[in-house]
Amino acid sequence: REEFTNSAIFQKFCNNFTGEDHFKGKIGKTVIEFSEVVGRHKTTSGTGSKRKEHYTTIFKGVFFVADFNKNFIGHTLVLPDTAEKMLGKLGQNLQAFSSRGELIKLEDPEFEKEFCVYADDQVEARYILSPSLMQRIVEFKRKWNTKVYLSFRDSKVYIAIKMDKNLFETRLFKSIVDYNFIEENIRFLILLTGIVDDLNLNTRIWTKE
Repeated sequence: REEFTNSAIFQKFCNNFTGEDHFKGKIGKTVIEFSEVVGRHKTTSGTGSKRKEHYTTIFKGVFFVADFNKNFIGHTLVLPDTAEKMLGKLGQNLQAFSSRGELIKLEDPEFEKEFCVYADDQVEARYILSPSLMQRIVEFKRKWNTKVYLSFRDSKVYIAIKMDKNLFETRLFKSIVDYNFIEENIRFLILLTGIVDDLNLNTRIWTKE
């Protein structure tokens, strides 16, 4: 929960949080950690016997954290560019009024189609999001074919991958030895651990060891 909150990917506070199937390890020089998470915002209404709880799901999917291969001190957010896709130029103008930080316009048109970037330091954002990394992020998003959110903070990269189904759980009334289920989860684990290679995180930059 602490890492999820620290990423600052989602503006609405998740005061109801569940996580399962937690994995932690090291691939090459890169320490990684990931888990299935569901973050909800809980509100209440009424009092006494009429008190009711209401839940709004903010995020459901896989949350991944890794040591990034560059040192930095600011905060850079890479978010799905839904506004511009839906509203075109108007959506692009609305993005500039976000409270997430300064809207950074980058030179990669394929990246700009898929994502919008906010940062508290434009120079550092461009240092982090090199042309090769932007290309890798686009390829990564297309491989997963779902919404992908990235946050670069405290020399870490946080990645939230939206998914609706529960992973790594056997289905009720199915044989525990369900080979299709096992194969599906092996493929998914390969995809997750492959993030290190997809984003080239093992290539240490300058003083980063």
